[in-house]
Amino acid sequence: MAGMFIGEHTFKVDGKGRVSIPADFRNELTEGDPQAAATGRPRMVIVYGHESQKQLIVHTFEGFRALAEEIRGLPRGSKRRIIMERMILNLAKPIELDNDGRFVLPQMMRDKIGLDGTAYFAGMGETFEIWKPETHEAEQASFAEDWLAEMGPNANPLSLLDEAGDL
Repeated sequence: MAGMFIGEHTFKVDGKGRVSIPADFRNELTEGDPQAAATGRPRMVIVYGHESQKQLIVHTFEGFRALAEEIRGLPRGSKRRIIMERMILNLAKPIELDNDGRFVLPQMMRDKIGLDGTAYFAGMGETFEIWKPETHEAEQASFAEDWLAEMGPNANPLSLLDEAGDL
C-alpha cells in the first residue's frame, strides 16, 4: 500500500474535464498500483458517493482493493455490508492517469460537486479528496468553528491522539 497523501493543491480543470494530479499525489498513486511500473500510468478509484457527499474521495488502486476486501469480510446480507456496498463500491469509478499525469474527471462527477474551473485537492493520509474550492473553504471553516467551540480556543489537534476512540 502507498505511503500517504498530505497537503493541499489547486489545479485548473479544462473544458473537457481534464485536470492534473499533484506530482506528490501522483507518486503515491504509482506506489499504490502494481501495474503502474509496467504501464507508466497509475490507476486510482474515485468514490463519488451518495447524494449528500460534497467531495470526491480518491483511493490508490490497491488501497481501494483492500477496502473492498474489508467490506467483503462483513457478513453477507448484513446491513453494514449492504450500506458499504451501495455507498462505496457501487458509487466508485476506476480512472487511469495519462502520460502527463492528468485524467478526465467525468461530467457527472463535476456536476455532483459543482466543479467548474478549479479543483481543490486535500491530502487526507490514505486518500485524498477533490472539492470545489469554495465548498471546501466553507466546510473547513464550519468544521474548525465547531471543533474549537468543543475543544476550546487553545485546542491542539495532536491531543486527540491521546483520546483515540473517544470522539
